[in-house]
Amino acid sequence: MEKAEMTQNQKLLEERLEDAQAVLVGIGEEFNEEFEEIARFPELMSALEEVDINPTLEWTVPFLEKCYIKRHNEGRVVDAYRALYGLIKDKDYFIVTTCIDGNIEKVDFNRKRIVEPCGSYKALQCSMNCNNELTSPEDFTQLVCQAILDGVGLDSLERPVCRLCGEPMAFNNILCESHYMEEGYQPQWEKYTDWLQHTLHKKVCILELGVGMNLPGIIRWPFEKAAYYNEKASFFRVNGQLYHMTKELEQKGVSIAENAVDFLNRFHNE
Repeated sequence: MEKAEMTQNQKLLEERLEDAQAVLVGIGEEFNEEFEEIARFPELMSALEEVDINPTLEWTVPFLEKCYIKRHNEGRVVDAYRALYGLIKDKDYFIVTTCIDGNIEKVDFNRKRIVEPCGSYKALQCSMNCNNELTSPEDFTQLVCQAILDGVGLDSLERPVCRLCGEPMAFNNILCESHYMEEGYQPQWEKYTDWLQHTLHKKVCILELGVGMNLPGIIRWPFEKAAYYNEKASFFRVNGQLYHMTKELEQKGVSIAENAVDFLNRFHNE
């Protein structure tokens, strides 16, 4: 993409956001935590090496990932979230994200205006979904983090289990696959759908950021539908590869062929 076109797209987005009565944001795969800088934390690397040596400790990996996410508060993705916050903080917005890492919470977005239908690392559930209970993982995560900081072997930890059936506990997200307990996000999803219904006759700026085709039924297809039925909507699709606009939305949609994180960081760096 030429520099002039990049600048033009930035200005157009700023104009549409300024004019919008509501802003709908979808955040997808390009924002997923890749754990690329985990080498900055030698104790985490040592713990992962321990897992490699002893595969029975693989259950600790999600907790090690959570330890990393809690400690790694900088980087290009967090900067992109900061840039997004600067663009929409004064607007009536709602954010739908398929990311499970919780990095979005490192920026001052209103938590009541975010829905995470794929879950997160914020709660534990029974890995077999034998009940509808969600529990906090913080105490056990702290035990894991302290164990690796103190150089105590991960094999000193006892895996948390469901108090009802005795099966292992797991983080309440889509990595549970068929046993994912969706009740965790549904109250917030209801708030989102209610908010969306009230935008039908408003000027809505729809911003789809880095959303691919892994789970198109959550953001990509519903956002297209929302843009199509709202005559006052503007639609921005930002993606390094899957940026193409549907024929029905060519007149009101803007395709930006750029990684969404990089696109937002140009706002952040200006």
